[in-house]
Parts: sequence; structure tokens; C-alpha cells
Amino acid sequence: MLARALNSLKGHVKPVPAAPGQCPPGAAPGAIARMVSYAGRIDPSMLQRMAQAISREDFIGFLQVPALAGSGIHKGTLASAQASSSSREMNRTILFEPEEVAGQTVSPSESLKHAIYPLVKGEHAAFAGNFFSIGRIDGNDCIMPDYAISKRHAIIEFRKGIYLLKDNGSTNGTFLNSARVQAKPVEIHDRDLISFARYEFTFFSPASLYDTLKAA
Repeated sequence: MLARALNSLKGHVKPVPAAPGQCPPGAAPGAIARMVSYAGRIDPSMLQRMAQAISREDFIGFLQVPALAGSGIHKGTLASAQASSSSREMNRTILFEPEEVAGQTVSPSESLKHAIYPLVKGEHAAFAGNFFSIGRIDGNDCIMPDYAISKRHAIIEFRKGIYLLKDNGSTNGTFLNSARVQAKPVEIHDRDLISFARYEFTFFSPASLYDTLKAA
């Protein structure tokens, strides 16, 4: 499957189309799963080349699952400036205090814009199931090694044909379109903005991700 996907960039083989939105996390073909890093990321330049080389339908058929694409970082401070450097303190999540000011509260981040996490379990996934876990430590499907992120921060679950977001009692919260998410799952829609602590992502369907990459 990996070879077929890469060959499609050269126009040799087309991926087999699949019904978009019907593939739960972890159930996408092995090709995409092998392309994600240990932390759950995929090379955005590879996806962009693919978007330029193949049709929208073929891109959707290859990716099959939505993706989180980094969009910005919330302005604020980490309340850890005077925190102890002991191993016990370093193992704790640090409180993030967002700026309480009017106007733009999210600053664009070029590095975060290169962070794309398909909702697929990679070869290093610790747990099976129709969910995608986000957190700071190993064992999550999306690993964000930042002390503003809780160890097991949030989960995106695929249930009855829809994607649901819920918070795992994180220190700095999970937000959907600026509204704080609790333990009760809420439905996610295409191009919704999701924030984990200070990091903001856009939830893209395969079609919307293709359109975005194609226009870049």
C-alpha cells in the first residue's frame, strides 16, 4: 500500500477511492499509517505534492480520515516561571494563562502550520479502537511534548458516522470554536477550530484538506 500511494504521486497507480467520513480512526489503509511519525504527524510537504499530483477524488480515497492541521498559538503565559525544576515538578502539567484582552488572541505559528495529524493510528499506537487520543506522553496517537498539554489531554472518537470530541479532565482545557469542552462528547464538523491548551488546530475533512493544500 505504501508503494502504491507513493507511486500515485508520479501518476503510476491511483489509490482506491473510499467513502469519505466512513473510516474510523485507525481503520485507514496501511499506507497512511506507515507515513505518520511516532508522534502522529505526517509530512505536510508530501501531502502537498500529492494534492498537486492527483485528483481530489483520489486524494480523498487515499487519506480517508480527517486531519488536525495546526493554525496558531493562543497568546498567554505559562505559570511555571517559578516552578521547581525537580523531576516531580517537571512531570506535572503547567497552567497556561491566556491573555484577557480584546482583539486577536491567537498568533500565527509557522512551525505549527507544518503540524498535520491524520486521525489514524500509526504503527506505534499503544491502543486499538475507534478513537484518537491527544496528550503529552507516549502512548497517545497525537503526542504534543509541551507541559501545557496534559498527559492524556483529549480524545476524538468516531461513533455512528460522526466524530466526537471530549476532554479528559485536562489542566488547560480543550476548546471547540472557543467554547470549552467537558467530558461529555460534542460533535465536530469540517473546518471547526479545536484548541488543546494553547495550541489551535483546524479540523479538516479529506476534501477540505485537499482544497487547502491545493491552494497553498
